[in-house]
Amino acid sequence: MKKVIAGLLMLTLSACGWHLRGSSAGGDKLAMTAPLDLVIVTDDDHTPLMDAVRQALPAYRINEQKSATANSLRLMLGQEKMDKRTAGVGSDALTSAYEIILSIDYSVSNDNGVITPRNTRASLSRSYDYNVNNANSAAQEEELILQEMRRELAQSILRRTKSLAHKAPAVSPAPAAQ
Repeated sequence: MKKVIAGLLMLTLSACGWHLRGSSAGGDKLAMTAPLDLVIVTDDDHTPLMDAVRQALPAYRINEQKSATANSLRLMLGQEKMDKRTAGVGSDALTSAYEIILSIDYSVSNDNGVITPRNTRASLSRSYDYNVNNANSAAQEEELILQEMRRELAQSILRRTKSLAHKAPAVSPAPAAQ
């Protein structure tokens, strides 16, 4: 009987499309395409978002380059912006939920010019419950949510960059002078 219930549970979970949060295995066709060379231009190389971008590069078969080549793209990242606002108030007139909005402006270009409009914005928002009596765990929850949001934002930017690389015309070498 336990095997039947376990089998039905597995069938139900696989049929509804359930998967682990943050896992991108399986249907990501962009990761299976040709490798891409990318130069990342940012004001600060040592931010948590840049760490998330660099960790996600191998999953999309993107190689980070230090200088531009003929077939590489440039990803220009702006400053990460985080806004936190009250999403709910309890009966005691204290904040019971917050909403975090994380966004970044970016643009992608090649040697021919800009592929995306300048200051294309990628953003995510999440809400979480805040317990005034347990502020330490609420702060830890907020930090975990921010880490997850940065990882998802990095994946979103890299997916868009990879898809733009396949739509952009390839840079052809200049004809030789005669």
